[in-house]
Parts: sequence; structure tokens; C-alpha cells
Amino acid sequence: MKKLLMTMALFAMAVAPAQAAATMPWQQDFESDTAGWYDANSSWYGLVTRVTSGTDGIFSPDGGYYAKMEGDEASAPFSRFAGYSNEWPGTWTAQIDIYLDPSWDNGTGFDYSVAATGSDGNHQRDYIFHVTKDSSTSKLYVAGSNNSNFAPREDLENLNHYEIPQAGWYTFRHTFREQAGALAVDLTLINPQGLVVFTETRFNPADTIPFEVGGNRYAWFTFIDAEHGIAVDNHALMVRVAPPVTKDQCKEDAWKNFNDPGFKNQGDCVSYVQSNAKAIGNKAK
Repeated sequence: MKKLLMTMALFAMAVAPAQAAATMPWQQDFESDTAGWYDANSSWYGLVTRVTSGTDGIFSPDGGYYAKMEGDEASAPFSRFAGYSNEWPGTWTAQIDIYLDPSWDNGTGFDYSVAATGSDGNHQRDYIFHVTKDSSTSKLYVAGSNNSNFAPREDLENLNHYEIPQAGWYTFRHTFREQAGALAVDLTLINPQGLVVFTETRFNPADTIPFEVGGNRYAWFTFIDAEHGIAVDNHALMVRVAPPVTKDQCKEDAWKNFNDPGFKNQGDCVSYVQSNAKAIGNKAK
């Protein structure tokens, strides 16, 4: 009952006004603080601690700091990103770097969720990575689903899964996109070498866009069961901005707004428009 009440409280938190794509992106690299993450010090659960690179023998993937996330008997930290959104912004991605180590104790692990908000402002659905050091195989597995039971899952080897072969920083990425008029979410794991090693796509045709589905809700470690917590870094939310079709869209630093593709400078942006046959003003169509 305690977990049910806690979950209902998280779902019921106020929805911030819908944000435009240009202001929606969120980033927390823990270089200066842990702002945006809620723990026992902010009337939630668990603990977020900013630590220097090299703490516990773990070096940040970049920068001089990372965060240590710890759970308690009820749950673990969560973030609202830059605020909940009830408007579909187009394709958006949330990602976080987490340090995984196959030497963790058997029976330990965590669940990490990113949720969507409905167009009515209420919680829509969770999309969850499960990470467990399996007690029967002594292997560290990653899998995905839509539900958390607030404890390590010992059946991940029976699901679509990936076995972690080496310690290091892995990127956990959620991509929310439209598929056949409804929401599809790709849970993607990227290894320390930058290669995609696991993908689980979750799709429910009832999650229609834009009638049922809005934008982002929270990022939430529903539980963390690890002796010293887990190391995390580079938490971000990104909204896809369609590429430019006119040179004017590249001017006055507007080139910085594009991310699919992104550009190094204004000239790089203009070159893209000039080479795009479909761009406005080009002869070829």
C-alpha cells in the first residue's frame, strides 16, 4: 500500500504549462549541483549526492563530477526534467549515463523509468529499463517493460535482454516517436564504445497522438538496490527540431536550434540548405 500511495502521489504532481520545443530541452551534468532531482532532502525518497570524478574508483565520462543515486526502503530519486508537458512536441528523447559493473552482488540492481504525460495532463504510461545481477546465472542483465515491481527482476534472461560484459558508462536512451498514429518508445542501450547493444520497442495502439498522448513526465529510479548506490551522469531531454529549409533559418544564431542534424556554425547550416534539393529556393524539387 505504501508503494501504491507513493506512486499515486508522483503521478498526481502538478503539470507545468506545455512548453514550446525551443524551451523544452533539459540537461543536468552535475558539474555544479543536483538541481532538478528530488530525494529525501526534498520530501521524496533516496539520496542524490554530487561527487568528484574518481570517487569509488569511478571516473566521470566527461567533466569533473557525477552523481551517486541511492535508494531507500520505499523508492529512489526522480526528476521532472524541466516540467511536465501535456502537448505532443514531436519526436523527443531522454537519456542518462549510468555506470554498470558485472561484479555487483547477485540479486542487486535497479529499475529506471521515463514516463509520458497524457494530453489530459495525467500520467499516461511508464517505459522501464530493468537492470539485475541475476542470482542464478551471476550475469548482469538489462531488459525493458512497462511495469516495475520495486525489486530486482530475476527473470530477465527469459526476456529480450542484453548481458553486460564489462564495467563502464552505458547510455540509457528513451526515444518517444509516432508510429501508425500512436506512441512507440524505443528503449536503447549504448555501450562505452558508443555502440547500440540493446533495443526494446514498446507500443500500444491505444496511445494515440495527439488525442491521448502529450509530452514528457518524469525520469524515476523506482528502486535502487545496490550496496553503494549507482553512479549517473549527463541526464538530458532533447526534442527533435526539423532541419532548416531556408538560409534565413540559419541566421542570428538560429542554427543552434537544430539537432537533426546539428550544425557547427551558421555556414555549416547554410551549406546544408544549399545541398538539400527539397529546400525552399533550390531549383531541384
